[in-house]
This record gives sequence, C-alpha cells and structure tokens, in this order.
Amino acid sequence: MPRGVPKAGKRNPGGGRSKKYGADTVQKWVPVPIAGKLDDLYAFLIELDIEIGTWEATCEAKKTSPRYEQARKLTASIRERIDGLGIDIKGIYASSEEE
Repeated sequence: MPRGVPKAGKRNPGGGRSKKYGADTVQKWVPVPIAGKLDDLYAFLIELDIEIGTWEATCEAKKTSPRYEQARKLTASIRERIDGLGIDIKGIYASSEEE
C-alpha cells in the first residue's frame, strides 16, 4: 500500500508514460496542389543534395582551376538555401531507405 496519496492533478516532473515516438510532430496546413506531391518533393531534395555533394567534391578536387570558381559559388549558394529550409535531409535518407 502506498504511503501517501498524491494531490489530484499533481505529478512529479518526468512522471507518466514516455513518448512513443522519437520526434515531436506538428500539424501544418499544406496547400492542396503541394500536398499530393510531398513524396516527390522529398525525393527531389534528396537527389539535389546528392548532386550538390558531387559538385562540391569535384570543385574541391580542382581547387586551383579558375574554371570551377563559378561552380563553387553556385554550390555554396544552393547548399546555403537547402540548409536554410531547416530540413534534415540526412533524416530523409534514413526514412527513405527503411521503406
């Protein structure tokens, strides 16, 4: 038998059932024309990230060549915009490989 009865509505911090899923989920409204194409958009982001990685590696290998200067600027700009979206593309890789 417990030694004391807790007050109604009071629970110790950290008490209760642990979360069933790892990440918090948030419901957002997405426009109807985009909603049906989310899988395609994620696939496009994954392909774009791979392509940018390939170009970054090529530019890094040819550091001294002035021909690749514009490609370096373009890859840096695109990488900055992808990172600015706040989407973890590596997490998308993991979830797409599981399916």
